[in-house]
Amino acid sequence: MTPKEKAKELVKQYEPLLYQGYGDLDGYNIAKKCALICINEMIDFASKQGIREPIMYLNMVKREVSLL
Repeated sequence: MTPKEKAKELVKQYEPLLYQGYGDLDGYNIAKKCALICINEMIDFASKQGIREPIMYLNMVKREVSLL
């Protein structure tokens, strides 16, 4: 899965939860913020465990979420 595909998948997972009570654009932007929080947690965990390989990929996914 490419970083861009992963970014879209993460944001999509949060969308249904957030569209309730928010407008479409607001819900989408909040979903993006939630995905970034998730990615940052994964990067932090990998860093603490000394696992370097996924960090590069996760940083690319993070960039793609920002570009969505």
